[in-house]
Parts: sequence; C-alpha cells; structure tokens
Amino acid sequence: MNNDKPRMPVESLVQLTGRIAHLGGFIVELDSGRIFWSDEVCDIHEVPHGTSPTLSEALAYYPPEYRQRATELFETCATQGVDFDEEFQIVIASGKRVWVRAIAEAVYGPGGGVVRVQGAFQDITASKESEEQRQTLATRLAATLESVSDAILVVDHEWRIRFLNDSAERLLRCPRADVMGINIWERFPEAVGGRYYNEYHRAKTYNCLVAFEEYYEPLDLWTEIRAYPCEDGLAIYFLDISERKAAEAKIHKLAYYDQLTGLPNRQMLLARLTEALAASQVDRQYRAVMLIDLDNFKSINDTRGHVKGDILLKMVTDRLLAAAGSGDQVVRLGGDEFVILMEGMGSDPALADIRARGEARAILDCFAAGFEIDGIEQFSTASIGVALFDGESATTDELLQRADLAMYRAKAAGRNAFALFMPDMQSRLTDRVALEADLRQALAGKQFVLHYQPLAEVDGGITGAEALVRWNHPVRGMVPPFDFIPLAEDTGMILALGRWVLHTSCTLLARWGRDDRTAHLTMAVNVSAHQLHRPDFVELVMSVLAETGASPRRLKLELTESLLVDDVEGTIVKMQRLKDVGVRFSLDDFGTGYSSLSYLHRLPLSTLKIDKSFVRDACNGQQGAVIARTILALGDALDLAVLAEGVETTEQYDFIAAAGCREYQGYLYSRPLPEAALSQFIADNHRP
Repeated sequence: MNNDKPRMPVESLVQLTGRIAHLGGFIVELDSGRIFWSDEVCDIHEVPHGTSPTLSEALAYYPPEYRQRATELFETCATQGVDFDEEFQIVIASGKRVWVRAIAEAVYGPGGGVVRVQGAFQDITASKESEEQRQTLATRLAATLESVSDAILVVDHEWRIRFLNDSAERLLRCPRADVMGINIWERFPEAVGGRYYNEYHRAKTYNCLVAFEEYYEPLDLWTEIRAYPCEDGLAIYFLDISERKAAEAKIHKLAYYDQLTGLPNRQMLLARLTEALAASQVDRQYRAVMLIDLDNFKSINDTRGHVKGDILLKMVTDRLLAAAGSGDQVVRLGGDEFVILMEGMGSDPALADIRARGEARAILDCFAAGFEIDGIEQFSTASIGVALFDGESATTDELLQRADLAMYRAKAAGRNAFALFMPDMQSRLTDRVALEADLRQALAGKQFVLHYQPLAEVDGGITGAEALVRWNHPVRGMVPPFDFIPLAEDTGMILALGRWVLHTSCTLLARWGRDDRTAHLTMAVNVSAHQLHRPDFVELVMSVLAETGASPRRLKLELTESLLVDDVEGTIVKMQRLKDVGVRFSLDDFGTGYSSLSYLHRLPLSTLKIDKSFVRDACNGQQGAVIARTILALGDALDLAVLAEGVETTEQYDFIAAAGCREYQGYLYSRPLPEAALSQFIADNHRP
C-alpha cells in the first residue's frame, strides 16, 4: 500500500464509484467506530439511504455460518492490514438471503497503523447461477475498479486540488507534489473563462452532473468530462479522447480514402472509373474492374470480434497492394469488398484476357498463407469477379454490376475462385434492370403493402406493432424484402419508399389514437441509412406527423448499429431533436453490428432490441444466454427498455421472462399481419 499518494475524500470516492460503476462502497473508521454505507449498500440491505450502522449491527446481517468468517476477515484487515475479497450470504431487512461480494482494503495513517477499512460491496445473487457467470462478474468488477482509478481529479469548494490519481497526473502532466493544495485555475490559467471553467462552476452552482467534451490547447489534449458535485467539492472523471477526435478530423479531411485501410474508397473509385471509361474511348485500350469479396468474413467477425476483423482487413490490404500489378489501383469498396482497377492492358482482347486471369490468380494465391492475428493463424479466401472494357458505352454502375455478377458466379463455383464477366451473365443483369424498372413503378402503382408484427409484454398484453413492408408484384407475386430492399437502397428509391412506409404507419397510428382501446399502442418503423443521413430527415418525420395527426410519443423509429458508424455526432443531434418532441428510438439487432459503448451512452435511445440469433442460441447451449443477459443488464444500467425479437418457442419465451425481459415479439405471439387481421388481433387481445 503506497502511503505517500494523496487520496480524495473517501466518502466522495465511494459515492463516485457507486455512480459510475453501480457498485456499493463502505468505509469503517476504526478510531470512531463509525461506518459509512453508500446508497448502493443501503439498497442491498433494504435500509434507508444514510443508514450508518455500528460494526456489530453490520455484522448481524451475516447469518451464523458466515458471521464468524466475516468477523475474522475484518479484524485481520483492521489489525494486520490484510486485504480480502470474499463472497458471503447476508440476510437483508426483508428476511431474504442474498449473495454478496465484499472487497476490502486497509488504509494506513501517517503513523503507519491502520486507521480505516474501506472497499466495495455488490449483490451477486444472480451470478451464482453458474461458474461462468461468476467469472464474468469477477472480470467486470476488476475492470470497473480499474476504470475508477483512471483519470480522477477532485477539488474542494475553494477550487484547491485535493486528489489526482496516476492517470490524471500523466494526462495533465503535473506531478502531485507540485499541485496538491494549489487552486486549479492558477495551475491551468488558460482554462479560466472557457468551457471547463463554466461547466465546473455550473455543476457546483446547480449541484448537477455535467458531461461534455473539450479541447485544452496548452496540453494538446481532447477530453471527455464527467464532473460530479460531492460533499467536499467537485469530483472530475475524464478520459483522453484525442485519438478519437483525430480520427474524426481525418474522416472529414480524407473524404476520398478509407479510414481503416488508408486505401481509396468508393467515391474515389467512381471518379477514377469515370476517367478510365473516357480514356478507353480515346485510346481503345483494355482495362478491367476486379471485384474481390472475402469469403465467410462475417463468420470471422462473429467468432473473433470486429477488432480482429479489422486487423484481417488491414493484412488483406497489404497483400493486395503487393500482388496487384504496377499502376493498378487498389480500392476498398466497403465492408469486406475490394476493387482493383487494372489499366494498360493493351488493345488485343486475347492478351487482355490472359493478363486479367493471371492477376486474378495472383490475387487468389496471396490468400494461400494464413493470417496470424494475436498468435492465432486465421485462413481466409476470396471470390473474384472481373469485368473487361475497351471503350464501349457503359456506365460505372454497369461495370461494377458486371464485376459483381462475375464475383457471384465465382462464389457459386465454390468460392476461393475467380470468374470473368461473360455475355451469358447479362441475363441476370437484365433481370436486375427489369426488377429496378418494376420497383420504380411499384410506388405509383400502389403495389407496396404493410404488414404489422404485434409487440407484447411478457404477460401477454399487446403494446404496439412493428411495420414491415411487402411488395405485392402483379406478375412476380409477393417479392421477399431481401430481394428488393437492397435494390431500393442501391438506386436511392428507398427514400420514397421509406416516406411511404412512415406516412402509412403514422396514418394507422393516428387512427389508433382516436380509439380508447388502441390509444396506448406504439408503432415501430425501421429507418434506413439513406433516410437517417439526409439533412432533412428531422423535417421529414415532423411533416409526416403533422400530416397524419399521429402522436409523436407513440412513434418508435428503429435504427441498426451499422447506421451509427458514420457521422455519430450528426446522428445524435437529429435523434435529440426528435426526442424533444416525444419520438422514441430503438436500437435494432443490438450486438450484431459495430457496437461501441463509447457512443452508446450518448445516444437518446429508449429501447435495445435483443437480436433473434441470441434468443435462439440461448436455448441451444450456446453463448446466446450470456449475451442476452448482458444486454438486459446494460439496458438496466442505461435506463433503457429491452425487447427480445424472434421469440418462436415457449422455451425461448420462458428464458426471456426469467431473464427479466419485459417485452418481446415473434411468431410465438403473432406473425406479421395485414392491417385488417391486425385489427382483429387487437380486438381479440384487448384488455378492458
């Protein structure tokens, strides 16, 4: 134990720990016998906040079989300075037994003796269900305690620095010995009158939490701040977010390059491809578009995580750059797709064909060796489609479509292969063009219909419905959404379709609002990336609500995690504007996309939706149960509702109900229904 490090006021540290980490804290002052319990410890014991028991009263909560052990551990810690980390059962005020974990450490005084015992306290009843859950909680507790020790600064009511830890000392570049007792504004005079100064004063004046991001130029440091008023002054918790801010600035600057790999991106490819098409019409030289798609990349992401997936993409980039011909342009198209724009292939079609095949084989060969990621060899292959062109009248989209068709021919051949675009593939392209033409007529021809899947409380009461679009084609019949939604997104028609879906859903929602039997129901509507990132998205939603008369408080807009990767700040602003008028937001398929807790807590969400894959796996002996419970715990910590989707069996229903999920949807309750059938379903399930 380091006796020389200054400590922040202990009761404030305990309360701060509780606020940040949802852990209880306790302090035992040995000279006075006074015991301090944080609000969280009081909640665990089911006693009023502020309860300050004697030592004997505190130990009385332990049943006989645990009391002696708890007493011995405390006395050993208090007299000999031996820290402990132990699990006990206690009997709380209601008479119920709960499992708790107690972590205690001895605190020494100036004379060298133990003057105080302090530590953390947490209800671990649920985690005792399995050893795996206990280990998870142990890891979480350890990680939480580590996070609390990072970057904490405490000032008293006169703004004198009373505590800073190792991380704060490092980030602020000020040794403790030089700043303890110094007025913070004297040590950092450049901050006076700025954001830090104003927000800290606001926190103290109004006794409120403040949270913000700010740049401190003298230290070239971007920080994320959370400041909590406490009895002794102000506790400031901050993180160095300089790297994230630098990345955001780079994204704005490098609009034509991919952030992860540093390769040119899709926008740059389209510009270069336009130039190549124009040049080929002049020199009549062959060129080629080579589309490279990694095989089974999603499974790598799912099994090893997105971080390992990103490492693999960087390694693939290095190999593609080494294998591509000189003068060829390597591009990351997006996700796990890359493109090589091949130039200078000559005017002889046979030789151009030979070169294209040769480079395609070279690209395949570069995947033969494994990719070592964190000591584990990961093997990956690719499927490649090549489209040659030599001055013909074609658009960039047509060339990419040809390469895409050839790539899918390679996948159909077993993957780890390549294929050149051939005329017989044109029929597929023609079908796509025909489907696109039909899609353009579908809205005007009123071929789209909405089906609605009811949402329910676990006790069976209907809470609302999710709107799902269907295309009733006059010739093709009912076209599956996965056939036309990607096409609508690629062509931009998703904007008109999305507005129709929103308007139609809100029209029904408005009718519900005029009937006492349905006025409580909500309507969930999915939002596409094209819609969300439009600058007039907020105005669109507001105008639809005004036109239909639907209550914004009954409208839920569902977003997927992938929508949040780009322009997080702009997305938050739009969401907040709509939340201010009552619109709620759900995060769909949570855990399957690029989840980041760094922005999740900042999003004005109301609901997290557990993806159906986790619900399914929860009853198959896989990790779905752990993930589902984790999402439920996260929702509880962030004060968000959690809805389980894809509940199809009574076994799955029993699991989510036992896990504490209060709302669900799925075939067990109801399949998606046309409006008339939905009305009957609501009538049949109405509760007077």
